[in-house]
Amino acid sequence: MKYIISIISLGCFFSVSAQDIKEKLAEKKYEGYSYIDAIAIYEKVAEKGYTSIELFQKLGDAYYFNGMLDKSKVWYDKLFQLNNQSLDPEYYFRYSQSLKAVKSYNDADKLMEKFYTLTNDYRGELYVKNKLYLVDINYSLDKFTIEDAGINSEYSDYGGNFKDSKMYFVSNRIPKNNKKKIDKWTNQNFLNIYRAEFSDSAKVVYIDEIVDEFNTKYHESSPVFTKDGKTMYFTRNNFNYGKVGMDKDNVVKLKLFKSTFLNGKWGKIEELPFNSNDFSIAHPALSIDEKTLYFASDMPGGYGNSDLYKVAIKEDGTYGIPVNLGEKINTKARETFPFIASDGILYFSSDGLVGIGGLDVFKSHPDVEGNYISFNNVGAPINSERDDFAFIESPFKNVFFVSSNRQGGKGYDDVYKVKVNPEPKKIEFTDVVIDEILKEPIQNSRITLLDANQNILGSTKSDSLGQFKFSDLRYDREYYIKVENDIYLTKEFRVKGGKIKSEKFEIAPKIIKTKTGDDLVKLLDISIYFDLDKYFIRPDVEVEMAKIVEILKMYPNLKIDIRSHTDSRQSEAYNLRLSNFRAKATRDFLIKKGIAKERLTCKGYGESQLLNDCSDAVPCTREQHQLNRRSEFVLVQ
Repeated sequence: MKYIISIISLGCFFSVSAQDIKEKLAEKKYEGYSYIDAIAIYEKVAEKGYTSIELFQKLGDAYYFNGMLDKSKVWYDKLFQLNNQSLDPEYYFRYSQSLKAVKSYNDADKLMEKFYTLTNDYRGELYVKNKLYLVDINYSLDKFTIEDAGINSEYSDYGGNFKDSKMYFVSNRIPKNNKKKIDKWTNQNFLNIYRAEFSDSAKVVYIDEIVDEFNTKYHESSPVFTKDGKTMYFTRNNFNYGKVGMDKDNVVKLKLFKSTFLNGKWGKIEELPFNSNDFSIAHPALSIDEKTLYFASDMPGGYGNSDLYKVAIKEDGTYGIPVNLGEKINTKARETFPFIASDGILYFSSDGLVGIGGLDVFKSHPDVEGNYISFNNVGAPINSERDDFAFIESPFKNVFFVSSNRQGGKGYDDVYKVKVNPEPKKIEFTDVVIDEILKEPIQNSRITLLDANQNILGSTKSDSLGQFKFSDLRYDREYYIKVENDIYLTKEFRVKGGKIKSEKFEIAPKIIKTKTGDDLVKLLDISIYFDLDKYFIRPDVEVEMAKIVEILKMYPNLKIDIRSHTDSRQSEAYNLRLSNFRAKATRDFLIKKGIAKERLTCKGYGESQLLNDCSDAVPCTREQHQLNRRSEFVLVQ
């Protein structure tokens, strides 16, 4: 793209305001039950200086999945300070996102590079290659096929619009009459509008030059037509009726013109009334009802180098006052080449929004009032690392066109045909959510389906049997399923479309339901184990014991009975004595941590309550014996 585009092609600056999402717990009461806030317990344990991978993962995830990334960053900081090499690589991704939330971009970059090294995941690949943070650029890679449109030359060629099966496009190729018109700004020929005839299969039949109708010795560009084919709007340098206009610096700006089709040819060229010698207006686009004209301009009062505007076309043929599309679309950089598709979607190019590189094509769906206030990057392969612009639909089914100066083209700019590929194989996914402790189904859980870049694709709730279902999943895609419930910890599961199988989605309680006779060890899903022939509290068990301490402090009316056990090795008398030592050691630990002894009873049961078949003379592994060397904390009040 040269002069006519360099003045008016625009990019943008984009800021996203994050919503502060606060966790809200439902106040439900069940007869005979009380509740324990697990996250509050975990935080108090962590604040006391206890550390474990599981502790910091649960705390970090609790805030991460609630969108409170500044707080998840605090706990992921602590998690990574443990320098554990066996961490699930997904935590590198989550930690990186959390760091970006507090603008620690350099540290976030390093984590994404590590994430890519560990996984070869394409989210990491996109980052490493393009430093992308906000858009799912590669999601549409296999949705489209892109190829040379068949109209390109060694010069600059880029798209315009269709009138029936004919594309009116722009080129600075040398005219057939060999009369070179050199632009001193670019040292190339001036841009002219050409016409290419396409067959029903969207293949080029012939190309001809339109010289005598509206091409001049200056630039012409970007024509757009009314549905009846009788009116065309287009861009031209400030040249009309044989006269050229300049601004105070002697620069020839761009203007919009209208031409009417009469007696078999284009004529009666009119300059639009809101043009100016002092700024440029270019690249017109018509709304579906043809009552609004969109364009790009660097007129005063905009947000950046060039903005998108609209102007009303009145029934009497006059025009309203140009209106800026606003900061939801326009940025401090360049927005340009608007196009309104038949479904009302606005396509435009920007080099200020997050993209692959240079100008990228974005799309914006109109809201209920017809305004454009949000956008998405259309992704690769439509966008590339270079400038991509002038995206248009065609009269051919599932065929679009885009212009680009990407590598591998014939000239400086080229026109590419974009074909929509057939839909891939779809599958249905049905599964069930259960309580990981009670192994019971959980109803009314919020189930969110996300793609590999965390874009939300759908949501549902589990039914009375804990079941949920998603349909029309891509067989060749990777997905995430996030499970949320007010009284459970949020958990995310990674699944692959081609390998999805039933695997019960287990989630841990956040609000723990309790009753007399329950064992806190089971409720908290923790383990209080002892070494062989020993009764001291192991260092790795202290962090679990700290959770018991905090529960007893938070709920001062709670009383527990400590029940300790041994494995079957040694005599029954020896094991009974050892288990009593273990029970007393466990109670003494709690007393030292500030728990009143009146709230604690304890007793050893020796080998009388084995959890497995590892009795005398039965061969068992060390791990199987370990399961029996334990303490339990049974609620008695």
